[in-house]
Amino acid sequence: MITLVDIKKSVNDVLAITGMKTYGSEIKEGYKRPSFFVQIIPVTSDTFKKETSENSLIVEMVYYSANKTDLENLQMYDILRKNFGSSLKIGIRNILIRKFRAETIDDIDNIYSIKFNLNFYDEIEDDTPVTDMMQELNLNLNSRRQ
Repeated sequence: MITLVDIKKSVNDVLAITGMKTYGSEIKEGYKRPSFFVQIIPVTSDTFKKETSENSLIVEMVYYSANKTDLENLQMYDILRKNFGSSLKIGIRNILIRKFRAETIDDIDNIYSIKFNLNFYDEIEDDTPVTDMMQELNLNLNSRRQ
């Protein structure tokens, strides 16, 4: 089963190639540029079959460029598109990356949001307790009727 933590670790591993610091969303101040803030946004998780779920989520990487320039943002978009490629390796699985896109989310500080979607099927783990099987059955078929 793929967890959101597994996905975030995989994204952070790819971002580490850039040599830039990656922060969690809990950091509000004291971060240094250039850096990334990563969010995993669950969209849906539906039961597809009894033991399979269909999952959809958005990965958002907010990029704070060193000099707050549009050129840096565009260069980082190209770097990330190349580094991520067409799929994200999560454990032993490769999940197809869809709708890779970007937008400026703060014009004053020129903060850039780069996003992509992940859609995948996953096993639903059955957490029903296992009970002991019956070992012996005694039947008395010679009972009297009255």
